[in-house]
Amino acid sequence: MEDKPYKELSCKDFRGDCDYTVRAETEGEILMKCRDHACDVHGKCWNTSDTDARIRRRIRDVRV
Repeated sequence: MEDKPYKELSCKDFRGDCDYTVRAETEGEILMKCRDHACDVHGKCWNTSDTDARIRRRIRDVRV
C-alpha cells in the first residue's frame, strides 16, 4: 500500500492545552479548518495574511 502525502498541523503548536490536529491535502484546507477551530473552540477569530503566514510556517508534510 502506497503512502499518501498530507499537510498536518496541531493546535499544540500554538496552545499546549489542546489536542486538536488537522490533516488535509492542501495548505488552504488546513488554514480553513484552523480558522474554524480557533474561532469556534478558542474564540480567536482571524482573517489576516500575517496570521496565515504564521500558521503556514508550522504546517508539516506527513505521509499516511
